[in-house]
Amino acid sequence: MHQNRSRDSMRLCLFLGALAALWATGCRELPAEPEPPPEPIVVAATYSETGPRSKSANEMAAGYRMAVEMLNERGGIGGRPLNLVMRDDGSDPATAARHYFDLVTSDSIDAILSPYSSPITEAVMTLTEAAGWPLVAPLAAAPDLWSGRDRRWSLQMLNPAPSFHRGAIELAAEHGLRTLALVYENSAFPAAMARGVREAADAHGMTIVVDRAFPVGQADHAALVSAARDARADMLAGAAYHPDAVALARAVAETGYLPVLVSLNLGPDDPLFAKDVGTVARCMMGNAAWLPRMRTSGYIADGATIVRRYEAEHGAPPNYTVAAGFGAVELFAEATSATLTADGEIDRAAMRDHLFSVSTETVLGPFGVFPLGHAEAGAQRALAGVQVQWQPDGAGGLTQRIVHPPEAAEAEPCFEEATTVHR
Repeated sequence: MHQNRSRDSMRLCLFLGALAALWATGCRELPAEPEPPPEPIVVAATYSETGPRSKSANEMAAGYRMAVEMLNERGGIGGRPLNLVMRDDGSDPATAARHYFDLVTSDSIDAILSPYSSPITEAVMTLTEAAGWPLVAPLAAAPDLWSGRDRRWSLQMLNPAPSFHRGAIELAAEHGLRTLALVYENSAFPAAMARGVREAADAHGMTIVVDRAFPVGQADHAALVSAARDARADMLAGAAYHPDAVALARAVAETGYLPVLVSLNLGPDDPLFAKDVGTVARCMMGNAAWLPRMRTSGYIADGATIVRRYEAEHGAPPNYTVAAGFGAVELFAEATSATLTADGEIDRAAMRDHLFSVSTETVLGPFGVFPLGHAEAGAQRALAGVQVQWQPDGAGGLTQRIVHPPEAAEAEPCFEEATTVHR
């Protein structure tokens, strides 16, 4: 018992000594617990990492990633960093739709970005519209996705597909070309381009001597080009995605076809097109929504900064699919920053209202859509593309130049003067 009292006395002395020491040092407070890091904003999307749409889709995804990285480098949105979640849809609309069902019903996803291409975007828009999620579509140009559809949550960035070949046909008609062969993939985006070709040909007095669709992934490029050659068409207009455009260009050389002008989408817009197809690219033309040398600027960065960064990371200049992906993140970030709630949360309805009413700039160019309630609600009405053409550079190679519209042209268009011209 005596020993226990001694130990208790010793403990009391130690406690009083420690209390006296604390008093002597001014009762310094213990270190505060560190503040927990802010919750990230989780943004999700699918893209065609694999499958026939993979080239352009991977470029769009590179634009998404670069924009998110640059946003995080400057502190995120409202102090919250961004986490980007990407899934492969295999270039398949049904697969994308299944993924987006999971995304819009998940408690862990705060916002979504669009997949690549018109057919895949249309498949997911049914879900996102019904669930009330804003969806900026950077690379869905088919107007049928918006026209008369009463869209309330979905917005288009690209100039509509029917406009893609109009400048080329205008230049062809001015040069005296009279006949045209049209070949196109039988899907939403190319079919919309084909409709625009027919309208422009009619407006400029050109006769379509071949009008042929091919199934997705089943084009006989040599047969299509041979049909144009045998019809002695002055001009070939090809409406397809990048792999088919490259194959059609190669088939022009392989079949011995000598058109005066070739207009292809996608293809000539790509900075590496001439490298892909060789000298047959000479005088080939196509639509471009954006080029690396254009002076554009958006919420995150200007075009020159993006070009430098992309070239450093990928060893090649970006094309407009990269700029479109980057610009979509800019629109999302600008709308989110403008509409965050007082406690820093995302208000999807407020974001939607902002996007449908704003007139702004992204690295891709001007952005502005028809407002809610309009017959074309959500469709792009501010952005206009240019016609680019591969021309001799004076040193034995080819270079890409803008040839239309006149106010943006860097050079006069060139034509392959062949014996097929009928005046």
